[in-house]
Amino acid sequence: MLNPYFAFGVPFFLLLLYIGFALFRRSSHIPYLGFVLFIIAGFMSVFSFQVIQQALTEVNKTNATAVEQVHGYSLYLLAIPLLIGLLLVIRNIFRGYAKIKKVRLQSK
Repeated sequence: MLNPYFAFGVPFFLLLLYIGFALFRRSSHIPYLGFVLFIIAGFMSVFSFQVIQQALTEVNKTNATAVEQVHGYSLYLLAIPLLIGLLLVIRNIFRGYAKIKKVRLQSK
């Protein structure tokens, strides 16, 4: 799970998928694409958190230097996909709240 191609490749692919859906959302009027973006961002956050948990499990068995030497990257780099995912989740929560607020104001 800590293989760099897996630990960073999956979040990178999810980020590309997110960007693709975000660009498609701009050019279309499909209402549920915002929810799809939220799901992609949430999956990216949860996946990255799971990778960090696996890294911490391996650190508890040995030490951080040994894990970094085996996998070839600093464990602090694992926080980057998690932070990006969390920022996208927060962005989508605010976007969803604004959309709900707009719909409620229009229905009055």
